[in-house]
Amino acid sequence: MKYLKFLLILCGLSACSVSEKASTKDEILWDSYGVPHIYASSDSNLYYMAGWAQMKNHGDLILKLYGEARGVSAELWGDGFEVNKNMHHLGIIDQLETSYENLAPKYQQMLSSFADGVNAYTERHRSSLNEEYLKILPVRETDLIAHYFRIINYEFLIKGELQAAQRLNAGSNAWTISGKKTSTGNAMLVANPHLWWAEPMLWHEQQLITDDHNLYGVSLVGQPSIVIGFNENVSWTHTVNPMDNTDFYEVKKKGNSYYLDGEYLPFEESSYTVKELKEDGTIVVHELTRRKTRHGVVITDTDDTAIAMRFAQMDGYTPFLEQYHLMGKAKNLDEFNEALSLRQMPFLNTLYADKSGNIMHHFGGLIPKKNGDWNKWQDVVPGDSSVNIWTRYYESNELPMVVNPPGGWLQNANEPPFLNTVPRVLNAEHFASHVTPEIEGRFYLRPQRSARLLHENDNISFDELVALKHDNKAEFALRIQDDLVELKRQTSDSLVLAAIETITDWDATYDSQSSGAIFFMEFVNTWATQKAVSSRGLLNVGFEKQWTIDDPLKTPDDFKNPEEMIGILKTAAQMHLEKYPSLEVLYGDYYRLKRGKYEYAATGGNQSLGIFRILSALPDSENKDHFTGFFGDSFVMVVEMGENIKAKGLLSYGNSSNPDSPHYGDQLELFSKNELRDIWFDRASQEQHLLRKECMERMN
Repeated sequence: MKYLKFLLILCGLSACSVSEKASTKDEILWDSYGVPHIYASSDSNLYYMAGWAQMKNHGDLILKLYGEARGVSAELWGDGFEVNKNMHHLGIIDQLETSYENLAPKYQQMLSSFADGVNAYTERHRSSLNEEYLKILPVRETDLIAHYFRIINYEFLIKGELQAAQRLNAGSNAWTISGKKTSTGNAMLVANPHLWWAEPMLWHEQQLITDDHNLYGVSLVGQPSIVIGFNENVSWTHTVNPMDNTDFYEVKKKGNSYYLDGEYLPFEESSYTVKELKEDGTIVVHELTRRKTRHGVVITDTDDTAIAMRFAQMDGYTPFLEQYHLMGKAKNLDEFNEALSLRQMPFLNTLYADKSGNIMHHFGGLIPKKNGDWNKWQDVVPGDSSVNIWTRYYESNELPMVVNPPGGWLQNANEPPFLNTVPRVLNAEHFASHVTPEIEGRFYLRPQRSARLLHENDNISFDELVALKHDNKAEFALRIQDDLVELKRQTSDSLVLAAIETITDWDATYDSQSSGAIFFMEFVNTWATQKAVSSRGLLNVGFEKQWTIDDPLKTPDDFKNPEEMIGILKTAAQMHLEKYPSLEVLYGDYYRLKRGKYEYAATGGNQSLGIFRILSALPDSENKDHFTGFFGDSFVMVVEMGENIKAKGLLSYGNSSNPDSPHYGDQLELFSKNELRDIWFDRASQEQHLLRKECMERMN
């Protein structure tokens, strides 16, 4: 790697010591929330400074993640063996040089510049970084490519398959509304991804500005690409979509060969080494063998069979650099769709709004053309015939997409795409049955709540959209409150009556001062346990009136067995009172937000209850009856695509993973209050909220 001979230095708040001839100065304006607004005279300088800025906010984490993705962290500091092994076993480490060489020079330079910025920051600030992680230096372009794969392909798509043969159960909400629904006539967009509030999937918020490029949004830590964001003309966000491009095959084997199409073929074998540092300082060398069939990589076997896994981009990995660079520079819908057509991102819904008033939902990704329906591919597939080995993907324009629906709004909350607006526009019969699962049985209460909030509101102002985003009512509670009232006539049990009143007198919100929220969770969990289903599974077994696509926002409804519910209510009340002093306890007293020195009462709740404002919590290590948020609303962005962009946002856990940083948790208070902060998109507002300025200077 050829290092750029530049250094970023702290400079005066009024001006930088750079040439005034440059139309764009090479400088970083750090605002009071630790967001870097990066002004650069070239793309090379832009991504150099982006690498530097990410290191300032996430230095140790970035080096740690690169070591894991390179496959050497177990050797260098004794951590991450499974990630190291899988990056080797899946064949990704072997592809890195080729992946880099196959990139256009422009994108090679982007990676080089970002890596140079990482290395330059590290050289300047070695004493502030964990010396264990410094062992991977220098950072290489191929480390970034490996990290792209590890986070997107491995963590999102492959890891869950390897562990439990389960599809990713992740979240996210997204809205886009046209001028038909807004008070100003401008299109608006809500970005609301749900990810863990911990490595390796933290967001980094930033703005990237050159003479022909002005993009605001978030990158996943360690990646140059902004993956959710907006410029002066277009805005977009993503949600995880239910699709399947990772599959298992059971193949018969005999010795060192496997059966396919009537004959036994030799396994393709290769070896790799993973080294592991033990606590006593010794290095254990693991000499391992990778075997492949025409189906994919063998992940386990017995004497007679082997299980091979096939996954998207298995034999030709390309990071999504070009696609997102073009998305970020797009000026209109046609240019944006042209970028999507590259299909470098292997999954995700995209929701979009632009200054011309267009809105769109695109169900995207590398979706294979397969033999058979969705259900067939959720199990291990027989591997004796090559007819089941998929090799081609659907083009972007062959996948479900809606542009400018008559209702003026589109939403997605991770469900199949066929109820992204009401009345319906997409018809599932127009797409192959293996592209996505049926909507029946999968339009859960969170997407119902999402759709209802848009369907039932018109003439929405920007501030009203922000308020709707923070809706934290449990659709589940609202759906059954009338049925619970009816139960009062069927019982005289004082505890049951008190339980019913706790739920029906409550406004169904999950705010810090909500008094029925915790008991309602106990009730739903008790009900689900007795039915031996998940909380979401109750929608298919607990109601008399089943869900129907003809009435998608008000079904299911009515208790299937009212008498049984009385017993469940009593059991739930008894269990609740074993842990809490009364049925009505304040949600925020027991559910908390914690990060570093900050602690606040929580708002938001579990998606299975039909809550749009998501917060999942784990038992507190010091008090088993208290819970701490760890997953849910991570980055939130509300954008109005008017003549002048208006935007608010929140990065729930703050824009730094460094516990010593003032930005480690500094936005949790806003989260607790159901508030967003202003996004400072223009230079004037950035200068008004300036914390520090760094300038790029040429080194001698």
